[in-house]
Parts: sequence; C-alpha cells; structure tokens
Amino acid sequence: MIRILHTADWHLGREFHGADLGPIHQRFFDWLAAEVERRRIDLLVMAGDVFDRALPPVSAVEMLNRELGRLAGLTRVVMITGNHDSATRLGHGPLLREAIHLRAGTDRLGEPLLYQEGEFPLAIYPIPYLDPASSAPALGVEAAGHEAVLREAVARCAADLADRPGARSIAVGHAFVQGGEQSDSERSIEIGGTDRVPATVFDCFDYVALGHLHRPQGIRRPGAAEDEAPRIRYSGSPVPLSFSEVGPGLVKSVAVVELEADGAVAVELVPVPAAVGMARLRGTLEELLEDESFEAHREDWVEVTLTDRRRPDQPMERLRGRFEHVVSLRFESALSAESEGEAARLTEIARSNPIELIGSFVEHVRGEGPDRAETELLAEALDSRTGEEVRG
Repeated sequence: MIRILHTADWHLGREFHGADLGPIHQRFFDWLAAEVERRRIDLLVMAGDVFDRALPPVSAVEMLNRELGRLAGLTRVVMITGNHDSATRLGHGPLLREAIHLRAGTDRLGEPLLYQEGEFPLAIYPIPYLDPASSAPALGVEAAGHEAVLREAVARCAADLADRPGARSIAVGHAFVQGGEQSDSERSIEIGGTDRVPATVFDCFDYVALGHLHRPQGIRRPGAAEDEAPRIRYSGSPVPLSFSEVGPGLVKSVAVVELEADGAVAVELVPVPAAVGMARLRGTLEELLEDESFEAHREDWVEVTLTDRRRPDQPMERLRGRFEHVVSLRFESALSAESEGEAARLTEIARSNPIELIGSFVEHVRGEGPDRAETELLAEALDSRTGEEVRG
C-alpha cells in the first residue's frame, strides 16, 4: 500500500478582505508537516495554485521555499502549476532538491514520476494547468478550449502507462471537471471555449488529484458503483478564501489516499484545524450589538450583513466595538438592494463570462454592444492577455 496526501490551492500571498493570510498559512504548514510525519506519508501531491498571482509578494516566496524544504525532509513532493501561477517563474525543475518535483508547461507531458519503493510501481502523471491559447499550438491541437488540450495531455499519459504493465497510476491536474461545485473565490478559466471538462477524460487513472475548486469534493465517474468512493477529487483550499466557504458543514481538509496493488483506493478526508474562527452574521445593528447569541463571535473574522431599514450612522466603527475583526460589511436595505444587486450581477458575469462583462461596458460607453466581429476580437485579446499572465 502507498499512502498519498493530496492538497491544492494554497494561494500563498492572498489577502482575505484585506486581512493578511500569512499567519494562517503558516499554521497550516506546521500542521501539514506534523501530519505527513505522523501518518508516514509516502508522497505529497500539490495540485496547483501554489501562489495567488503570477508575481507573488516576497513573503509568499520565502514561505514556499522554507516550507518546501521542511516537507522535502519528510517525504517526496510532486507539484504542478495552476491558473494563478506563472509557469515561467515556477517551472524550474526539482528546485535543486531530489525530493521535490515541480512541473509546469507542456514540455514533459506524458512523462511520469516513478515511485518504486513499495511492492508495486506507481506512475505519477503531473498535468499542469494548460492555458488553451498557448498550449494548443505547443501540443499540436487545432480545437479550442480546455477539453481539447487536456485530452491530448491525458492521451500522452495513457500511451506511456500502456507500456507499464502492473503499474498503478495517479494524475495530478488543475482543471474544472463537470459536476464540481464552485465557490466565490475561484478565477474563471473560460478561455478559448468552455472551461468545464467531462470526468471521462481521466478514465485511465486509478486516482486523480485535482486543484482549482476550493471546496473539498469528489467527482463520481459515470457508471461507478454507488458504494465506490470517488476517484476524482478536489482537496480544496486548506484555508477559506471567501465567506462562501464558511459555515456549517464547510470544513477545510486534505485527502489521504491509500492505493493498493490491486488498484483498490481508500480516501480519508482529514480536517484542517481552523487557525481563526470565521462567521457570517446577519441582523440589525442593535441586534448585533446587544444580542448575547453573537457573543461567541467577538474574536472571529466576520462578514456582517445589516438588515436595518435605514443605513445606521458609523456602523463599522460601532460594530468593531464588539467584534474585533469585521472584515466585510454588507447592507440589506431598500437603499442598497438595487446597487448591491447590480454589483452581484456584474460579479457573477465577470466570474462566469468575462466577454459578456466587456460587452456590457462597451454598450455602456457607446450606446450599443459589440457586433460579432468585435466580440471575436475582444475574445482573442482576452485569451492573449490571460495567457501572458499565466506564462508570467
């Protein structure tokens, strides 16, 4: 049996409504190192979005270097780049350590990392995030979209796996698989076509460790038995990245995967201890300041939604007299419902269809939206700009 720990979406360097997540990430790494050692993990896989942006702050780079060194002293580490990472800046091989393997770009797709210390060989196939605009030409793919480039990448892996009889296999990827549930904190990867890919793309692997979606979840393959644990899984981000990931039943975790010689897979979701409490509070200002039921959230990071019919005077200052960390304040009233509703609508458009949002802006500026030729030109420009950001 080989024991694998699957994590993803660290997003080092990110802030949470202006609050520094650095100390929370450090608590996670301290816990992670202890779990790797305690559980005797053979292999740690990190499925992309190491950083939150292509050019991360110095503090995030220093944290990564320090923590990778610590983890490499405990186990082997396999990492890929995600859509938030710069493939150029992170694509520097094994980071001068034999126990760390980081894959970026298309150069080595289909070339596995081999783990042969157990009773059976394990082939690990890293499949970094593949930006369609830049990856399709490199892979010789004519069709646009994520599915086309991902199918080509998996086909190369499957061809190599076919020459390894008796080997078990896992893939480490970064994509949006159909059936996955989004949060508010993921960046859209709808570039050059639809962003979602079918689960059947990954049929040739024993287990698929995914990154991109921030809620821990499994994706069931079509035709799988009801009692079979999903073999395609998102570990989710180890810390909350939006308040949509906070609440009852929404627990951050990593996945510990036990892979047997006969292909049997057992998955245990291990909760990540919360470094700080986070909560969404709702009520009038008076209720929030006076109601004893809110007392337990004094030291939590909170998002407050005020329901007063009229906007109260200096609400943030007054709320912070009771709650130490009010990091987000919203209003639910006649005065703000229309503007907040419009903001929410535009936010959803930006997340799901950025071209539609650009079209709305063009229409606002000149009185009419872009025609078909202009829309195609805008889509080409967006693809090019997003590809530049990913490549760094």
